[in-house]
Amino acid sequence: MKSGDSFLSRRRFLGSMVGGGMATLGAGAIVPLVQYAGNLRDEPPPDYLELSREEFDLAPGKAKMLLYGQIPMLIVRTPEFAGELKIFVAVCTHFDCTVGYVEGENRIFCACHEGYYGVDGEVISGPPPRPLKQFFQRPKGDRLIVALEEENLGKAFAESAAG
Repeated sequence: MKSGDSFLSRRRFLGSMVGGGMATLGAGAIVPLVQYAGNLRDEPPPDYLELSREEFDLAPGKAKMLLYGQIPMLIVRTPEFAGELKIFVAVCTHFDCTVGYVEGENRIFCACHEGYYGVDGEVISGPPPRPLKQFFQRPKGDRLIVALEEENLGKAFAESAAG
């Protein structure tokens, strides 16, 4: 084998390796941009959501996940007798991971970086910088109206009175 042939083979090999590496890096940079652009097209959340009794009637110390449009929603009945109903945006304030309720511990947990919240939504430990965002809620007969903005609760009652 001539030294020139070996040199060309190495050159092609190295070119392929560098080209493949650049393609991988490029794809790694493009994927988040495409995902971000897809999120921009997501529909905005509804003004309010009307929950049936089956959706929010929980025993004390129990929780349930639902969706508010595309936003995960955590409904928690605090553990005290006939506990209070708390409804949170189920997204950690640290890094936007979905949180869940830990039964028996009466805490809300983010597995991404081990953040803990109390059933009041306040930070107990870990990196979350802020409490969980709570939904506003108001009963309407045997149903429950929930909204991210307090003024949207009134829309539910105004629309039912008009219709």
